[in-house]
Amino acid sequence: MLRLQVFVSGMALAGFTLAGGTVASAQEPAKPVLTLDGDAAVITLLIKPDKTAEFESVIAKLRESLSKSDKPERKQQLAGWKIFKSAQAANGQAVYIFFIDPVVKDQEYDLTRIIAEVFPVEVQEVFQKYKDSFAGRAIASLSKVP
Repeated sequence: MLRLQVFVSGMALAGFTLAGGTVASAQEPAKPVLTLDGDAAVITLLIKPDKTAEFESVIAKLRESLSKSDKPERKQQLAGWKIFKSAQAANGQAVYIFFIDPVVKDQEYDLTRIIAEVFPVEVQEVFQKYKDSFAGRAIASLSKVP
């Protein structure tokens, strides 16, 4: 089964992610805003070409957050989350590919929410860099062929 979601507006990202930018109360864990289905997933991110350094700083903070998290699920996500940059542009935008295999079921995959778990003070600055660099996204959930 292939599921494809496309978000092409920076404002869509802002509205989608800002809701996740707050820290959940200690009493009740926040429900994930972005989970992935299937056995694996490919997330294609289009990034403004003059903002790749800022976006790569967001990726570095994501990796640091996953590695420093106390949650074992985050360590599983880190192990299966590969990040690539394409040598070819798409519509003038830089292309980054997140290849996630395996998908950790029912876990958060929203970058800023993951970062907020470990860096709640820095997350707004990181979110702003992400929002400013964002030009579009497509998500494909993949299932293994028997």
